[in-house]
Amino acid sequence: MSTSSTQSGTLRKPTWALACICLCIAPILAAGASTGNEPATDGLRLEATPAQLIGAQEAARLADILDPEEPLSWEVYLPDNDATETPGVLVYVSPRASGQIDPRWKSVMDTHNLIYIGANNSGNRIPTIQRMVMATMAIRALAQNHAFTIERIYVSGFSGGGRVASRLASQYPEVFSGAIYICGVDYWKKRQTPKVDRLLENRFVFLTGSKDFNRNETSRIYRKYLKAGATQSKLMVIPGMRHQHPDTANMAEALRFLDGTDQ
Repeated sequence: MSTSSTQSGTLRKPTWALACICLCIAPILAAGASTGNEPATDGLRLEATPAQLIGAQEAARLADILDPEEPLSWEVYLPDNDATETPGVLVYVSPRASGQIDPRWKSVMDTHNLIYIGANNSGNRIPTIQRMVMATMAIRALAQNHAFTIERIYVSGFSGGGRVASRLASQYPEVFSGAIYICGVDYWKKRQTPKVDRLLENRFVFLTGSKDFNRNETSRIYRKYLKAGATQSKLMVIPGMRHQHPDTANMAEALRFLDGTDQ
């Protein structure tokens, strides 16, 4: 990816992009829970261009990363329950082209009253900065259509998507109050994580399998989180699980930890 001049007062392209990520989310955080319209179905796809979501001027600053007029899409699952409370959100980063939910997780979203949203065309072959922008724009796209509470926005991802999720969680701890890293995670870089004190207030689940080739790395980074002061962290090593999604019971356990209801 090309960068702009590094002369004083000029930012690199990734820095502009990350600034635009903040612009995607800031209005939602300021306004509180969305009051969008609720659909009649529990599974749907949202589509919008960057220009529609953040305005033509700001979208133009992302032109090297996302075409301002090229539609983006996200797969959404709305919880099917009788809850009177406004749902939270689980933003999922997939290593594959589709952002669809694992069917086994639908009942977990129902029980935990969470809206699931995952970007399409955001797999491991897509540049990391583009995947990050698409994941955060998911929140903006969702806010235009559905009600949710900003106090319960979690981020998760599997394999390479888990690594992207860990970057989002560490760079935007005021947005994502919890994260589930599934068979893939990176430790944060200090220069990209200016709010470490805020980050340490959040909750994190490191989920791997006893037969996952990323198990040792996941365990090592979990220990680094603990050493850094992220004491609200949980390591889950699922017996017999390979490099794959966790089942319903294990995903539910991870979410209970994020919600603080695992006691």
